[in-house]
Amino acid sequence: MVSAAVTPRVRIMAICDRVRESRTEAGVFDLKGVRQQLLADAFPFVPSRLWLFLVLSSPRACDFACYIRLLHDRTDRTVFYSYVRPRPRFGPDGGFLSYRVPIQCTFPEAGRYTVQVWFYQAEGSDVLKAELPLGLAMRGW
Repeated sequence: MVSAAVTPRVRIMAICDRVRESRTEAGVFDLKGVRQQLLADAFPFVPSRLWLFLVLSSPRACDFACYIRLLHDRTDRTVFYSYVRPRPRFGPDGGFLSYRVPIQCTFPEAGRYTVQVWFYQAEGSDVLKAELPLGLAMRGW
Protein backbone atom coordinates (compact mmCIF):
# COMPACT_ATOMS: atom_id res chain seq x y z
CA MET A 1 0.00 0.00 0.00
CA VAL A 2 1.22 3.49 -0.88
CA SER A 3 1.09 6.14 1.85
CA ALA A 4 -0.45 9.56 1.34
CA ALA A 5 3.03 11.11 1.65
CA VAL A 6 4.17 9.36 -1.56
CA THR A 7 1.30 10.63 -3.72
CA PRO A 8 1.60 14.06 -5.37
CA ARG A 9 0.57 17.18 -3.44
CA VAL A 10 -2.19 19.54 -4.49
CA ARG A 11 -0.52 22.96 -4.44
CA ILE A 12 -3.33 25.03 -5.97
CA MET A 13 -7.02 24.24 -6.33
CA ALA A 14 -9.49 26.84 -7.63
CA ILE A 15 -13.00 26.77 -9.06
CA CYS A 16 -13.28 29.26 -11.94
CA ASP A 17 -15.54 30.47 -14.70
CA ARG A 18 -12.66 30.17 -17.15
CA VAL A 19 -9.02 29.02 -17.28
CA ARG A 20 -6.77 30.08 -20.15
CA GLU A 21 -3.13 29.35 -20.78
CA SER A 22 -1.13 32.42 -21.78
CA ARG A 23 -0.49 32.80 -25.51
CA THR A 24 2.93 34.28 -24.84
CA GLU A 25 4.28 32.23 -21.93
CA ALA A 26 3.96 28.46 -21.50
CA GLY A 27 2.84 27.29 -18.09
CA VAL A 28 1.22 30.61 -17.18
CA PHE A 29 -2.55 30.55 -16.67
CA ASP A 30 -5.16 33.28 -16.44
CA LEU A 31 -8.05 32.39 -14.12
CA LYS A 32 -11.30 34.31 -14.52
CA GLY A 33 -14.12 34.31 -12.00
CA VAL A 34 -12.42 32.40 -9.17
CA ARG A 35 -15.25 31.59 -6.82
CA GLN A 36 -16.34 30.01 -3.57
CA GLN A 37 -20.05 30.36 -4.35
CA LEU A 38 -22.48 30.10 -7.26
CA LEU A 39 -25.81 31.90 -7.51
CA ALA A 40 -28.71 30.25 -9.34
CA ASP A 41 -32.09 31.50 -10.55
CA ALA A 42 -33.66 28.05 -10.03
CA PHE A 43 -32.83 24.49 -9.02
CA PRO A 44 -31.81 22.07 -10.32
CA PHE A 45 -29.02 24.28 -11.67
CA VAL A 46 -26.64 23.55 -14.55
CA PRO A 47 -23.81 26.12 -14.79
CA SER A 48 -22.94 27.10 -18.36
CA ARG A 49 -19.21 26.79 -17.67
CA LEU A 50 -17.26 25.88 -14.61
CA TRP A 51 -13.64 24.74 -14.35
CA LEU A 52 -11.37 23.29 -11.70
CA PHE A 53 -7.76 24.48 -11.92
CA LEU A 54 -5.12 22.33 -10.22
CA VAL A 55 -1.37 22.50 -9.70
CA LEU A 56 0.13 19.22 -8.50
CA SER A 57 3.70 18.65 -7.34
CA SER A 58 5.98 15.77 -6.52
CA PRO A 59 9.64 15.74 -5.42
CA ARG A 60 10.17 12.38 -7.14
CA ALA A 61 9.21 10.42 -10.21
CA CYS A 62 5.70 9.06 -9.96
CA ASP A 63 2.72 8.07 -12.05
CA PHE A 64 -0.70 8.10 -10.39
CA ALA A 65 -4.26 8.06 -11.61
CA CYS A 66 -6.09 11.04 -10.15
CA TYR A 67 -9.80 11.81 -10.06
CA ILE A 68 -12.16 14.57 -9.00
CA ARG A 69 -15.39 14.15 -7.04
CA LEU A 70 -17.92 16.88 -6.35
CA LEU A 71 -20.16 15.94 -3.43
CA HIS A 72 -23.44 17.36 -2.21
CA ASP A 73 -22.66 17.75 1.49
CA ARG A 74 -26.24 17.26 2.76
CA THR A 75 -26.76 13.93 0.97
CA ASP A 76 -23.12 12.84 0.53
CA ARG A 77 -23.98 12.03 -3.10
CA THR A 78 -21.54 12.55 -5.96
CA VAL A 79 -22.89 15.06 -8.49
CA PHE A 80 -19.72 15.06 -10.62
CA TYR A 81 -16.88 12.58 -11.19
CA SER A 82 -13.98 12.84 -13.64
CA TYR A 83 -10.47 11.50 -14.09
CA VAL A 84 -7.70 14.07 -14.42
CA ARG A 85 -6.35 13.66 -17.95
CA PRO A 86 -3.68 13.19 -18.98
CA ARG A 87 -2.70 11.08 -16.02
CA PRO A 88 -0.18 12.89 -13.76
CA ARG A 89 3.33 11.64 -14.62
CA PHE A 90 6.33 13.23 -12.95
CA GLY A 91 9.84 12.75 -14.34
CA PRO A 92 12.96 11.69 -12.42
CA ASP A 93 13.27 15.08 -10.69
CA GLY A 94 9.55 15.46 -9.93
CA GLY A 95 8.21 18.96 -10.54
CA PHE A 96 4.88 20.69 -11.06
CA LEU A 97 1.94 19.88 -13.35
CA SER A 98 -1.05 22.12 -14.13
CA TYR A 99 -4.51 20.84 -15.05
CA ARG A 100 -7.83 22.27 -16.18
CA VAL A 101 -10.85 20.05 -15.55
CA PRO A 102 -14.26 21.10 -16.91
CA ILE A 103 -17.02 20.55 -14.35
CA GLN A 104 -20.23 19.53 -16.10
CA CYS A 105 -22.95 18.64 -13.67
CA THR A 106 -26.38 19.41 -12.30
CA PHE A 107 -26.65 20.85 -8.80
CA PRO A 108 -29.94 19.52 -7.36
CA GLU A 109 -30.46 22.19 -4.69
CA ALA A 110 -28.94 25.11 -2.83
CA GLY A 111 -26.45 24.30 -0.12
CA ARG A 112 -22.85 23.34 0.37
CA TYR A 113 -20.87 21.12 -1.98
CA THR A 114 -17.28 19.88 -1.71
CA VAL A 115 -14.77 19.34 -4.51
CA GLN A 116 -12.29 16.56 -3.72
CA VAL A 117 -9.05 15.45 -5.37
CA TRP A 118 -8.24 11.74 -4.98
CA PHE A 119 -5.33 9.54 -6.03
CA TYR A 120 -6.17 5.97 -6.97
CA GLN A 121 -4.40 3.01 -5.44
CA ALA A 122 -4.55 -0.52 -6.82
CA GLU A 123 -4.36 -1.91 -3.29
CA GLY A 124 -5.92 -0.37 -0.22
CA SER A 125 -8.00 2.79 -0.03
CA ASP A 126 -7.63 5.67 -2.47
CA VAL A 127 -5.95 8.77 -1.02
CA LEU A 128 -7.89 12.02 -0.54
CA LYS A 129 -5.40 14.87 -1.06
CA ALA A 130 -7.50 18.04 -1.14
CA GLU A 131 -10.99 19.42 -0.51
CA LEU A 132 -12.53 22.75 -1.44
CA PRO A 133 -16.01 23.93 -0.39
CA LEU A 134 -18.42 25.45 -2.91
CA GLY A 135 -21.64 27.13 -1.83
CA LEU A 136 -24.77 27.32 -4.00
CA ALA A 137 -27.48 29.82 -3.22
CA MET A 138 -30.65 31.13 -4.83
CA ARG A 139 -30.07 34.50 -6.46
CA GLY A 140 -31.66 37.31 -4.43
CA TRP A 141 -31.73 35.44 -1.10
